[in-house]
Amino acid sequence: MAVLTKEQILRLIRSKTGMGEKELEKRVRDIMRREGIGEHAAALLLAEELGVSIEGEEEPLHIADLVPGMSRVNVVGRILRKYPPREYTRKDGGRGVVANLIIYDATGKARLVLWDSQVGKYFNELKPGDVVKVIDPSVREGRNGVELHVNFRSRLIANPTDDPRVSEIPPLEEVRSYSYRRTKIRDLQGGERFVELRGTVAKVYRVTVYNACPECRRKVDYDPSSGAWICPEHGEVTPVKIAIVDFGLDDGSGYIRVTLFGDDAASLLGVEPDEIEEKIKSYTEEGLTPKEASRKLAEEEFYRLLGREILVRGNVIEDKFFGTVLRASSWDDVDPHREIGMIRGELKAILRKFEAGGM
Repeated sequence: MAVLTKEQILRLIRSKTGMGEKELEKRVRDIMRREGIGEHAAALLLAEELGVSIEGEEEPLHIADLVPGMSRVNVVGRILRKYPPREYTRKDGGRGVVANLIIYDATGKARLVLWDSQVGKYFNELKPGDVVKVIDPSVREGRNGVELHVNFRSRLIANPTDDPRVSEIPPLEEVRSYSYRRTKIRDLQGGERFVELRGTVAKVYRVTVYNACPECRRKVDYDPSSGAWICPEHGEVTPVKIAIVDFGLDDGSGYIRVTLFGDDAASLLGVEPDEIEEKIKSYTEEGLTPKEASRKLAEEEFYRLLGREILVRGNVIEDKFFGTVLRASSWDDVDPHREIGMIRGELKAILRKFEAGGM
């Protein structure tokens, strides 16, 4: 279908709603001021707000079907995690706000990115566990796969009741705890896989970032002779920046060093890898080595993590320098409802054992 002009869009709205020309023009100007967008974009947004269809239906897809560059799609997913909104500097020097969420369905996961006015419009009404229908987002390639960027033309519907894809999505509890076993630090022997620990951040050792291959996430090196970044497995690549945070976790029974990578590290820290790299650079320009800079950054900028109670999941390894370490694959804030459910389950198991004469 050909792209409609602003005038064509307003004529279509008038034919569907009966609104007058002056009223429509005023509504368009109001949206332009509110959203900071042009006339054509404002007319499109007005049509959406009034429920006037401009084009045909978006194609219903699953996350695994998405390819960067697709348009006119809709996807249904459950929110796995919300990352706090953060400010950024636009190209014109102005300040904006962006927020990220992770959604999943039965086929995979994707990052959902809300920009500027869309943050205020949708972020607070959504929470982990909610199902959201994402209509007409911009589908892009991100650091860890497909990203859905919500712009002025996009629309989100929280907890849709009439979409058959909703019933296919696993519940949040199942996805969060899949294959992971809650244990105490004192019970770790070394080498355990798929364990979950609940504890308090007691120390932050280092915060740093490295250049990685976008395919395998291994560290890449810059080759001055070719002017390219080289991955041992994938050859010449355009690197992505990966954040790392090392911290100590105490659960009352013991203490363990935890290493967290990638988006999960950035989300726990509340900053993007580019920001970490800039802070590290500023310290090295003062004469510190990269290792010293990463430790100083942890001590001076991220002491606020101390005392925070979280869940971490991953595998236990033996490090030749640090001993027993949890190489974490994910983290979450503690969910009181889940913790109560786990305690109830443990008490029921004890009661059944008691009734069966096993105690």
